Amino acid sequence: MSLKRVVTPVVDFAATRPWIVLGASAAMLLGCLLFARRLELRADFIELLPRDSPAFRAFEHQLGRVGGGATFLIGIESPDRKANERLVDDLAAALEAERAERSRCGPRCGAEPIAFVESGTRDVRKFFEENKWLYASLDDLEDADRELDRQIALRSGLVEDLFDDEAAPSANKGAPGDPPSAGVTGPPRKPALGLDAYRARWDRAAQRMNDFPTGYFANDDGTTMVLRIVTNASGMGGASGDAFLEAMARRVSSMDVTHRYNPQMRVGFAGDIPNAVAEKQAILGQAFWATAAALLLILGGIVLYYRSVASLIVIIVPAVLGVSAAYAFATAVFGYVNLPGAFLGAIILGNGINYPIVLLSRYREFCARGRAKRAARVEAVLNAFRSELVGACVASIAYGSLTITQFRGFSQFGAIGFVGMLFVWLSIIPVVPALVVVVERAELKLGRRDMADGMRSDGSSGPLLRWLAKTTERRPVPIVLAASAVCAVAASLLPGYFRDPWEYDFSKLDSRSSKTGGAGEWSNRVDAVFQGKQNISGVLLLADSANQTPLVKAKILASDAADPRGRLIDDIVTLDDFLPGPREEQIAKLAVLARLRERLSPRIVDDLPPDERIRVREMIPPDGLRVVEGKDLPALIRRRFEENDGRIGTPMYVKYKFGVSFSNGHTLLRMAKATDAVVLDDGTVVQTASRATIFAEMVRSMQRDGPFATAAAFLAVSLVIILATRTRRGASSVLLALVMGVTCLVGFAATTGTKLNFLNFIALPITFGIGCEYPFNVYDRTRLLRGDIASALARTGGAVALCSYTTIVGYASMLFSDNGALRSFGTLAMFGEVACVSMALLFLPALLHVLSGTARGRRAESEA
Repeated sequence: MSLKRVVTPVVDFAATRPWIVLGASAAMLLGCLLFARRLELRADFIELLPRDSPAFRAFEHQLGRVGGGATFLIGIESPDRKANERLVDDLAAALEAERAERSRCGPRCGAEPIAFVESGTRDVRKFFEENKWLYASLDDLEDADRELDRQIALRSGLVEDLFDDEAAPSANKGAPGDPPSAGVTGPPRKPALGLDAYRARWDRAAQRMNDFPTGYFANDDGTTMVLRIVTNASGMGGASGDAFLEAMARRVSSMDVTHRYNPQMRVGFAGDIPNAVAEKQAILGQAFWATAAALLLILGGIVLYYRSVASLIVIIVPAVLGVSAAYAFATAVFGYVNLPGAFLGAIILGNGINYPIVLLSRYREFCARGRAKRAARVEAVLNAFRSELVGACVASIAYGSLTITQFRGFSQFGAIGFVGMLFVWLSIIPVVPALVVVVERAELKLGRRDMADGMRSDGSSGPLLRWLAKTTERRPVPIVLAASAVCAVAASLLPGYFRDPWEYDFSKLDSRSSKTGGAGEWSNRVDAVFQGKQNISGVLLLADSANQTPLVKAKILASDAADPRGRLIDDIVTLDDFLPGPREEQIAKLAVLARLRERLSPRIVDDLPPDERIRVREMIPPDGLRVVEGKDLPALIRRRFEENDGRIGTPMYVKYKFGVSFSNGHTLLRMAKATDAVVLDDGTVVQTASRATIFAEMVRSMQRDGPFATAAAFLAVSLVIILATRTRRGASSVLLALVMGVTCLVGFAATTGTKLNFLNFIALPITFGIGCEYPFNVYDRTRLLRGDIASALARTGGAVALCSYTTIVGYASMLFSDNGALRSFGTLAMFGEVACVSMALLFLPALLHVLSGTARGRRAESEA
């Protein structure tokens, strides 16, 4: 009675003042859509991690110390090497000029997006050429000093001073009493004072740091060149990356490269920012088309079921309100959505539309059974309220269970979905009655048939559902046994599946098109230029101080060597690898070089033949040689080992062995174990972080939060069903149907080899919540019809099937995605829907018939 007092005035107001209700709804919809226009998509995997996780904090701290460091690579391709070089030079000069202009402009021009521009290795080549003497080994320098001393002595005729009894072979000595030089052949005189042999070695030692002999980042024939821009952005798909890509595209377009440089010239973009933007645009495009396709399929299903185009308006408006409210909420609270959130609109549309479907179906049923319009509206709301409330509760629990996890890939999805479903449910009582009145008035004026026309007077949905109702009534035992057998087979697969259900092959979760076109295609071309040629490459890690760097390096290498499955790391590159040695060693080298310089006096050199004189002069160490420190290295190298505050020497780069896969989750866990949170001998913990850290944390979060969210969803759903049914038979029947549906879902995953990942795991708690709604609807209608199971199924089965269809279509939208993780989520969620609705429409009615027959038999026996 109290519920009727509350509901009746609301329904009557919506019916008598429909335009007020619809006007308020339209205003809310417009406001939400306008507000949600600011919503961003962040497709980077780091956005799935909890912000307070150690991995996220360490990675964020590292970004704060070295800047975003995201790369933007401009690939240039033409058959003309000189044209390619001119374009590289012109682009670099233009970008440097723009940086200088922004620097003069100051803060009013905004943040500087470019950290530095690198057009090639000319400065590197020059630096090492000027300091090649210091990059020779100390032993080699001392040997050269001895050889030079020997050759000068030979040329001076002082051979007797060069040999003693130990140095000269006995065969070369003269007879006793002969002069010292008699019979002594000694070492031969060498051209260029013997320095030619050292020249090649010292040049190689100096140029080992420079892999591009032309001074440009180019392939061997110069047909492909690269201009490398290192930005201050993180390259995670933010709005700043979009703006930077647009600006660079305008810059290149303004240069009219095919006319000014070469008609066959092509220019493309690669690197962190273009790849992130391409990934985001692909996902947004897929999400748009997926939502549009889902909407069309849902509308088509509604029209086919109700045989009324007008029914579309009544059903779709509350669902669209829920989607817009969900994304407005996401904009206000988060400001962005992560990867699974991009397709949440289609999912909310498919799930949320269940409520207006059930309500409209009840209204049409009551009209068909002869109730007056006003009474039918009120009775439909009252009759459906219980099932709608339970449906809203279990759906909210399905999404809400994800919000209690720390993994943002789960929690953000759950929070947005929860709000969307809640707004759909809240809107149906005023909006659906108001729409029904408006639509019926319009149809009356147009002379079209009423929405309830064509229904049977008993309110049944159609011939298929009537046949299904009779079949489950006549043959309940075979249906129960068949469903139990299927479930038993699925259950037999679970122990083996749950021994290791996680997906560790991350290559299956990536985007396919990002590797084949646009930024992906140019990334492959650019990689071919840099492949194996950049010594400063690998996974970046940071020590807390330069003094810690060699200690951290030693600890990581030791941990890697202790891995029982073998070593992963080839080397760790630090600033010291680009210096001519420790300070003490360089001082010793400078002392030897000073002796060499002194020996190569003008008098000695000028006496040489002209061709030798030129070669020897090129080998004279310059007077300006001094100890080389990190700050003296060329910018192309120094910047890789420099922090934002100017500290040098803390970054290091882990280079993994050839063939080590960054798509293998097991390998990433091993990487993280070796490189994360390095503990030094004095107990100091250095919080290092890398991409391996991120993926390892994702795996750990998924393993921790996934089962927790699923268990929470099942327990909460069970509590709601127990409270709603209030009978052991009802609760056990509904929950048994649900558990059997979920068991078949996991059995399907085991049969198809579908492993659980950080996105598709959501299908389990979602299926517990959404899948529970169907058997409860059938059971609750049976209760309202005082145990008439066949009539309940015939009347409500069609609406339940339509609800499941729209939900399946919502999940199917993710099959449009190019991202493997989203596709696997959609596949599992779809099968979960099929399994649960099958149990609701087949197993549950048959089970209720069996239990009712057993109960009647017991009563008959007791009466006898």
